[in-house]
Amino acid sequence: MGYMDNYERDAFGIVAFWLRNNFDHGRFFDREISHHELELARANQSMVQSLGGIWQRAEAKQGDLGILINESQQAISEFRNFLITGMNQALHCSVIVSTPVALMDHMIREAEESQKVLSLMQTGGQVLIADAVIHESTFWLRQMADHLAFVQHYLDPTNYELQERVRRMTQKFERLFLQANALRTIVRKPRTELLPALNAFRQMVILEAKDLEAFKLELDTLIKQCAAITTAPPDLLEHLAREAHHLWRNLEEGIIT
Repeated sequence: MGYMDNYERDAFGIVAFWLRNNFDHGRFFDREISHHELELARANQSMVQSLGGIWQRAEAKQGDLGILINESQQAISEFRNFLITGMNQALHCSVIVSTPVALMDHMIREAEESQKVLSLMQTGGQVLIADAVIHESTFWLRQMADHLAFVQHYLDPTNYELQERVRRMTQKFERLFLQANALRTIVRKPRTELLPALNAFRQMVILEAKDLEAFKLELDTLIKQCAAITTAPPDLLEHLAREAHHLWRNLEEGIIT
């Protein structure tokens, strides 16, 4: 079966979404750890197994939701701390990994966002639509710009046309991220209404995120057909497309999930 963003957006589905994201990050990180770094690789594999086991239970909607969220928080917290330690070692040039430091920081930010969403679920907190639009935009637009930079990193330099398309899209999402940050201080709390300027921005981001999802799936097809020269893992683009889908769905619904 081809790509489907078919996770249920109920409580179990959202927990599963974030667990799968962190699980994927661990799998992708595993392939970039040097074979000389056995201790780092073993620790990462342990994290991946833990996240994968909890993710499967969330997918199957097994057990008590509260216990599942607590276990997810613990596993993601351990993975976050592991990545922070690894990033610090990379900054000190004391480990051999081919993962860019920016990508490690990217994974850490998503782990931290996971924890925030799970905490929101635990407390039952409600978020106003304008606050949700600001939050989702400022967080995810940076991640989308990162994705494009990492795709360019994996693409062979001889993919000239693809490289140029990725560069143009990266610049677009960097501009959108800057605009989201500007709106964060222009549209100040309490954000009791969705102002026309913020709503227009929301609609713009929804369209661009849908286009980005489609591009990622187009590139995913090329990679799976071995038609684009790249070092990207075979399922990386599906992971990135799923996050673009998550962004525009959240913006359409005016929620944080």
